[in-house]
Amino acid sequence: MSLNSNKLPVSGGGNIDPMEPGTYPARTVGIVDLGKQAQHPFQGKDKPPVNMIAVIYEFVDEFLKDEDGEDIIDSPRHLTEMMPWYNLSSEKAKSTARYRALDPNNVHKGDFSKIVDTPCMVTVVHNPNKITGGVYENIGGITPMREKDADKCVPLVKELKVFDLDEPTLEGFESLPAFIQKKIRDGLEYEGSKLWGMLDNENKIGDDSPY
Repeated sequence: MSLNSNKLPVSGGGNIDPMEPGTYPARTVGIVDLGKQAQHPFQGKDKPPVNMIAVIYEFVDEFLKDEDGEDIIDSPRHLTEMMPWYNLSSEKAKSTARYRALDPNNVHKGDFSKIVDTPCMVTVVHNPNKITGGVYENIGGITPMREKDADKCVPLVKELKVFDLDEPTLEGFESLPAFIQKKIRDGLEYEGSKLWGMLDNENKIGDDSPY
């Protein structure tokens, strides 16, 4: 579908140490249409399927570490936030809050595809990991970056990614992280879609993404 919210109906990983809780400068490096996804039941009641979107943030001063504990400057940290995606008239929706933080003056009229490479402040929180007993990173909130700080914000390191299921490309799909590829393939409307028609369903998804 189009990545414009106003066209919708009205209604971390591996062995990488988590970042410390706090608010960090970042830029949006990816916007991905995940398609229609099933939702988990809530309080014992089924919830209807919902369109979902992923926003990938690149942190401007946090990096992966080499074996000596030094920053790898060409490998900035990334976090991905997946969320149900609603029309901007849905005041309580997380997608509305995120869009308004990234485009507070609604310059792009709800079009998520136009808010890549936007400086912002990302609040990272820790949630308990019931499987490992440790914690995992989560995004607690997004706020606009002050204009004078945005003007000085360092550029992105990784390539911008905008993926729209209405106009998919194999190159765009294959550049996405493996877990996002899987999420798209698990979508309720994936089979029979344009992307489905492009892909050889016997191919395995690679896990060599830079994210």
